[in-house]
Amino acid sequence: MDADKEGLLLTQAKVWVARYQEAARAVREEASEPTVHGYRIAARRLLALLALWRPLIYHPELELRLLRSVGRLSALRDAQVYTERFGKSAASTVDTHKSTCRVPQLSRRLARWLAAVAQVPDARALVSLYQQHLALRLDEAQCALDEYPLSAGKSAHSRRQQLRRWHRLRLEIKQVRYGVELLQALGGGDPGWLATLTHWQERLGQLQDWRQWRRALRAEQGRPHKQTKLQQQLKGKVIARLRQLECQQAELVALKLAMLAGSQQG
Repeated sequence: MDADKEGLLLTQAKVWVARYQEAARAVREEASEPTVHGYRIAARRLLALLALWRPLIYHPELELRLLRSVGRLSALRDAQVYTERFGKSAASTVDTHKSTCRVPQLSRRLARWLAAVAQVPDARALVSLYQQHLALRLDEAQCALDEYPLSAGKSAHSRRQQLRRWHRLRLEIKQVRYGVELLQALGGGDPGWLATLTHWQERLGQLQDWRQWRRALRAEQGRPHKQTKLQQQLKGKVIARLRQLECQQAELVALKLAMLAGSQQG
């Protein structure tokens, strides 16, 4: 990595910090669907940026506050997505009070963090280290699936455990995707990696939608025959998708190996 690349690292840090602060201001003014969605994206990108610099500059309180802020908006975001996709509000009520949607601006903390970044004399190893970190993070989440393989049993408990682990993999894939976006902004990575991660995120996102839809139907009163039939149809879709995903895990293994090989070459 030459001097131009090191300058790009600092420039990219400033850009993503500024985008986070802009998104935070927007959601503090109005917790609409676009602003909540935009904030969660900006916060996750900022988490990816902090992870990139973590070997040299580590501010755990900053990362913790970001994670808490994203988590605080999760229920609101889920309710917004449910309304958007299924045409009605979820059965559970979500607090949309302004205090619930108040997210940290983190101006002083981020200013101190950027000042520390600017003082780093040599950051040439960061990109290859970060690429290795992303590959190992993906591997760890995928290994957790082995604890409850689809062939292990057909009980409701076993299937719930499988779904939880697939959902966890989805969250990890989402964060790794933001990391790959950062790598590409810095001139690294492979365009095919982002395409693979996006494809998997979409399939796992649909699985999560079906799971949430089934949960909402069970929570509704009455449970007429049509509703019960729809639940069974969703259950069939969930099981079929789980089988497809389990058979296609080799795609993620290949992605992990490619990322590890690239990090060693860098």
